[in-house]
Amino acid sequence: MAMMELTADRRQYTGKEINRKRRVEGKIPGVIYGKGLETRSIEFQRRPLEKFLDTARRGTVVVKMTVQDGAEGKESYAVLKETQTHPLTGRVTHVDFYEVAYGRKFRVEVPLRIKGKAVGIEMGGVLDVVTRSLEVECTPDHVPEYLELDVASLGIGDSLHLSDVRFPEGVVPTEKDLRMTLAAVHTPKEEAAPAAVEEVAAEGAEVASVAEPVAKEEKTEKEVKKPEKEAKKPEKEAKKPEKEAKKKE
Repeated sequence: MAMMELTADRRQYTGKEINRKRRVEGKIPGVIYGKGLETRSIEFQRRPLEKFLDTARRGTVVVKMTVQDGAEGKESYAVLKETQTHPLTGRVTHVDFYEVAYGRKFRVEVPLRIKGKAVGIEMGGVLDVVTRSLEVECTPDHVPEYLELDVASLGIGDSLHLSDVRFPEGVVPTEKDLRMTLAAVHTPKEEAAPAAVEEVAAEGAEVASVAEPVAKEEKTEKEVKKPEKEAKKPEKEAKKPEKEAKKKE
């Protein structure tokens, strides 16, 4: 378990303008809260906080935090819950910590690290990692920095499940389905794509070869009907004199 120490000061005033001014002075605002506990507005010195964040990015870290409120200081344990960063500079602008009781179990997300290279990759397979973290339940002194998943033995069509993870003593997963898939090696989808394209192209060619004669046949029928219409015209013209003769009579 990785544990670090941080010191924070209780913030007496809040607001965007005040926080912006405090950041210029090298202070980073934050909050600390917990189940059934008061939410407290706090602030940190930038350098110690950034040093802690560099470590926290590599895994879960429990913090022994001292919050100074005037002359008094209160110690507590917490884990990093959320960070906010500037969209352009990438520097941290706000942090959230979740306070925990030292001897009491709580739930926390722990990173899942992939170890080894799957043999299935050498055979042309693709490794699919379903999740990058797992939620576990434990006391603050048993929080693992990370959990490990060895994929070296995976061939094409093989997979690893929750039951394949080795959890440290005092740490249990909150997920009860031990058959939950965490990683698997699949056949590349790209291989099936060309065959599908060829099949579609072949079907298109077949449809075209069948459709063309039909179009020609339709055209021929129209051409046949045209002379028939032409033949009917003289018949109509021949009947006209007969009608006129009858009128004169």
